[in-house]
Amino acid sequence: MMERKKKNLTQTTIQPNNNIVEVTIGPIDGHDRTKAKAAKIAALAKAHNANRSPARLRRNAMLAVLYRMELYIQDNEITVDNLCKVEDFVKEFLTVLSINKTAFARFIDMDVSNLNKYYSSERRFNSELALKFGHFFHTPANIWLQIQSKNEILILQHEEQAGDKYRKYDYEKLLQIA
Repeated sequence: MMERKKKNLTQTTIQPNNNIVEVTIGPIDGHDRTKAKAAKIAALAKAHNANRSPARLRRNAMLAVLYRMELYIQDNEITVDNLCKVEDFVKEFLTVLSINKTAFARFIDMDVSNLNKYYSSERRFNSELALKFGHFFHTPANIWLQIQSKNEILILQHEEQAGDKYRKYDYEKLLQIA
């Protein structure tokens, strides 16, 4: 059997004081790293991050919120006790953008009181609002509706456990009658 040779990745960086630092990261598969080498990698990543523009850092933070939204939708362990509302994700985005809720509401042509009614579920989140949120936060509009739908279904399923409200809607029961 032929043994595969592990490749190393070498990164050369010029620091602000014009010192050239070369760090060998490897092997690529992540094995055999010493604590010192891991610390060098972390320092290199931190230095690289420090050179990013404020716009890039903001975009990365917004992508992180979007990824949390996607993970939330896919997470089958979510229950009524640990729901994340649309409002929670809006607050995260607004924090990243350093925008307050009032300015956001005005910008999307809405009164703050109306926005609060959507947050408190007095008004149902709708497609038009999802489009506004999607355009404003540069996210897919449907992700906002998916979060809302997931939460509504979880709440209904939780209520269903207390009673037989939806059990009667079973095609097999209809076929038994016919």
